[in-house]
Amino acid sequence: MKIFMLRSRPHKIERINEFLNFNFVAIGWTSKNDLTGATKEDIRKALQADDYEGQSLSTTLGMVNAFVCTMKKGDLVLVREDDSVHIGKVGDYKWRKDFVEKHMAHTRPVEWLNKVPFKDLNASVQSLLKNIKTIAQYRETLDESEIEQYISKKVNEQLKPNLPIKGKEDLLNNAIEILKDLANNSKDEHVRLEATKELLSVLKN
Repeated sequence: MKIFMLRSRPHKIERINEFLNFNFVAIGWTSKNDLTGATKEDIRKALQADDYEGQSLSTTLGMVNAFVCTMKKGDLVLVREDDSVHIGKVGDYKWRKDFVEKHMAHTRPVEWLNKVPFKDLNASVQSLLKNIKTIAQYRETLDESEIEQYISKKVNEQLKPNLPIKGKEDLLNNAIEILKDLANNSKDEHVRLEATKELLSVLKN
């Protein structure tokens, strides 16, 4: 499993909302047409035909090739949004003709796994996300990235306070006592009813 950083601005247009709402990622360079099954040399020739040369050719070739050929189904993609980072698992490359006019026809479907605060990621992953390229591959190992701790848990689990068991028990007992007091003593019948329902729900769990 490889890890890639990807910016959410194909053709320099912000597309983070589309990425998240429709579960895909994309890059620009739409004039290159469908690259399904293309090799690195095929991509080079397509770029040269579009007047890329020298350092521009080398840089662009590296990025397009990374998205189309190097990235594989099951790899992880990290997309930064302000102070957060979305972690997803990509599928196979797909040319989307319906996205040509939006300049993001080179796509991959994504299963979004988590959203993590940027500051919680380790220094090597933060460095990857600061890369100025459209796409960049993480060069260390998966273990060194420490990403696995985030892809096996849902977002709301990440946000729960990491309290010791004793602290959690104390909070639960306090909550139960408050609910019992409301259920027995509140002058508002609606409050008593809701507190009773909540108390029963807590006790069932």
